[in-house]
Amino acid sequence: MENLKAVAIFPKILPENLEQFKSIAQEMLLNISKQDSILSYEMYFTLDNSSCVVIEEYKTPEGVIEHVKTNSALLDKLTSLGGAIQGSMFPRSQQGEAINEIKNNWDSKMHVYFDGK
Repeated sequence: MENLKAVAIFPKILPENLEQFKSIAQEMLLNISKQDSILSYEMYFTLDNSSCVVIEEYKTPEGVIEHVKTNSALLDKLTSLGGAIQGSMFPRSQQGEAINEIKNNWDSKMHVYFDGK
């Protein structure tokens, strides 16, 4: 099993959009709780609530693709309220069809695993 970690940032949430952003995020979190391919999905807001950082972990790289497809309408709404997602992917391996799809078609920074515990 080759886990994939990711970070997604919604960089600019205007004060007048905050409550709607949080409401849509709660709806998406309910969907996420039903997806076995997602190991963790944690949302954090800056102290001034002007941006949101999401720290994600998937069983496989295919899991992040499933998440985006399953939740595309909600992600579109969140993006309209919080700005274009600034994403980074942290796969353990650079091999595989899903990794290639992300590299070739997504606007995310891909990071290469070096070492760790």
